[in-house]
Amino acid sequence: MDNAIAIKFNYNKDRNDPEDILNILTGYVKFYKRIGLISLSSINEKDDAIFELVGLQNGSAIAWIKCIKEKWESLIFNSATTLADYLYEIPDVSTRNDIESISNIISESIINNSKEGIKVEPCLDLELLGKTLSDYSVLNSRLHENESAFIGEGVIGSDDFSNFKELNNKFTFNGNVEDILSKSIKHHKRASKFHVNVPVNKGDNIWRLEELVTDNLFSAKVANSDWLDDYQSGLISPIGPNDLMEAVIEYDEIIPLKGKKSTKNKYKNAKIIEVISIARNRGPQNDLFQKRE
Repeated sequence: MDNAIAIKFNYNKDRNDPEDILNILTGYVKFYKRIGLISLSSINEKDDAIFELVGLQNGSAIAWIKCIKEKWESLIFNSATTLADYLYEIPDVSTRNDIESISNIISESIINNSKEGIKVEPCLDLELLGKTLSDYSVLNSRLHENESAFIGEGVIGSDDFSNFKELNNKFTFNGNVEDILSKSIKHHKRASKFHVNVPVNKGDNIWRLEELVTDNLFSAKVANSDWLDDYQSGLISPIGPNDLMEAVIEYDEIIPLKGKKSTKNKYKNAKIIEVISIARNRGPQNDLFQKRE
């Protein structure tokens, strides 16, 4: 019997555009091929990561594919199904640790399922794995309610899908792969003193803060809505460029990892949680904030 790997897309009958259906099926085929490439590249067998389409089937949209090197078929299939299982345990990916844990699971599968024996310990490309997971997340977002995708092994053209494994269509990848892998994020919540620049005193506009001690610059929203209402209604006098605001702020510090080109820390998601006090300085107002920039 002629066996192969099948990727099956169960689509709703209200999908009338055949191109749309085939594009989504192609996306899941690409996902499987990427896992094959990642798996074989990790053991220095990248040149064997070539696949051929050996059949298409009606009913649902079904593609039957094979690796041109049959000896790796089981290894790749087990990598993909192991990943499919694990993505139910970790349905959201947003950190380097998440990607590394998925990499470790695939590595274990490669070691356990290599019938040929492997010459080197698996070393997965985290960036390619991250991009593959990100693309898979985007693909999931294109599904309509009650649509699903499956992966399985069987006889080409068979309609027995009882042992097929359903892929997690709720999996989401949060963030940018490059940012996740090239930087670490440290969260802070602390009190300090700042010079303030308020571009427009209305709505929830971003305030520019310069920390007195460090000269760090923050773009922050005022999270204390009651205080902001009082300020914008005139109950609190406008903050001048020479005034000092003592406040509690919360923010994420983006720290580049060693060896990366960018060595300067950045600050994101800043919020002014509480305004403690404002020290007024009624000396010459000479656009001091802009000069410090």
